[in-house]
Amino acid sequence: MTIEFFVDTKDAGSPFPHYREQCVGSCHAIMGTRADWREKLEKCQRELGFQYVRFHGLLNDEMSVCKKDASGSLSYSFFNIDSIFDFLLKIGMKPFIELSFMPEALASGTANCFHYKANITPPGRLCAVGSAGQGADPAPTEAVWIGRSAQLVF
Repeated sequence: MTIEFFVDTKDAGSPFPHYREQCVGSCHAIMGTRADWREKLEKCQRELGFQYVRFHGLLNDEMSVCKKDASGSLSYSFFNIDSIFDFLLKIGMKPFIELSFMPEALASGTANCFHYKANITPPGRLCAVGSAGQGADPAPTEAVWIGRSAQLVF
């Protein structure tokens, strides 16, 4: 199979945006709760013009998003996520949201990866992650996440 390319060298061309230049990568989401991380990111944004920051582990147990008590009841707290997202918006940045790894309270197993033992199993019960009305522990967070995500993106 032969592929041919033709380039019109007399054409003025068009801009080719380099989206990779607008985003900086960071470590774990929990780092966003640290004052020194925030100071450095703000400097990066101010001096280099980054518009987005990407990190993983937004739902990791260290973020305290979802916890299961001794009776098996789930509780949710978006305090750390809100704190990070609010900071990013304040300095003129947005999160490049990566939903990676499963909170232990929702996980179907214990398979993990990396030195920090990130859980890579699917949810144990899909209703536990927000399908309201389909189980004993529906997360009251779908609307919150959808509304918050829309606020960040648009």
